[in-house]
Amino acid sequence: MAAPLFVSTKEEQRDVIRYLWPEGVPGAEIHRRLSAQYGDSVLPQRSVNEWIEKFQHGRTIVKDEERAGRPSTSITDSNVEDARAMILENRRVTIDEVANHFEISHGSAYDIIHNRLGFRKVCARWVPKELTEEHRTIVWPSVNAYWTAMLTKVKLF
Repeated sequence: MAAPLFVSTKEEQRDVIRYLWPEGVPGAEIHRRLSAQYGDSVLPQRSVNEWIEKFQHGRTIVKDEERAGRPSTSITDSNVEDARAMILENRRVTIDEVANHFEISHGSAYDIIHNRLGFRKVCARWVPKELTEEHRTIVWPSVNAYWTAMLTKVKLF
């Protein structure tokens, strides 16, 4: 017997359902086989039955369909660019200050700063995640020289 798969996606399990159902395997048996193979990460019995019904009605795609959820009104291009300007003007600005300024949630402000702009906090300042060429050639050698001089003054035991 093959080793159980403890990590799987819903789509993989739906593919198994799509494969076994046309062979006449009942939903309970499909769920039992999935449970044996995927353990605790198995789809619930109800989901197995729902997918069998979807395949009976002609569905062939196992990926989730797009949903018509509410569009995001807080993460706009203008908010992202204004947040960038706000951070570059004052690198000590907090996520809550950005959120209050744009009247958006803390989570949306976090998403803009970390995921859209690529900033992270270092010593209470926002800095880009990647060093620019200017940092590599101008700033870093002077910082390195400073710390080298400081460490030579300190005697380590």
